Amino acid sequence: MKKIVLMVLAAAALMVTSSASFAYGYYGHGGFYGPRFGVTIGGPLYWGPPPVYYAPPPVYYAPAPVYVQPEPQTYIEKAPNYAYYCPSPAGYYPQIPRCPKGWMKVLPDEAQPR
Repeated sequence: MKKIVLMVLAAAALMVTSSASFAYGYYGHGGFYGPRFGVTIGGPLYWGPPPVYYAPPPVYYAPAPVYVQPEPQTYIEKAPNYAYYCPSPAGYYPQIPRCPKGWMKVLPDEAQPR
């Protein structure tokens, strides 16, 4: 009986050490899908709660800018500011409401009030 137990233990030891040789299949090609025998020594290396999962930040794709052709610019020249002078009776328009001889366009001095 002692011999049988010893032979079973020897066979088990040989199986434990030889299962790693079949991990990559015959000469490293293919795979070995048969039964494997072995003993796990120790346990998982990590004891505790599972690691915290952080979701990646959302990705925002900005819409492409819309190019709008600018309208051509129009430059408007400011017309000169004229004052209307009446020679008879002497004076400027709005102080003199009517001018019998006709109004004269004059460029006013900035110092002169209107």
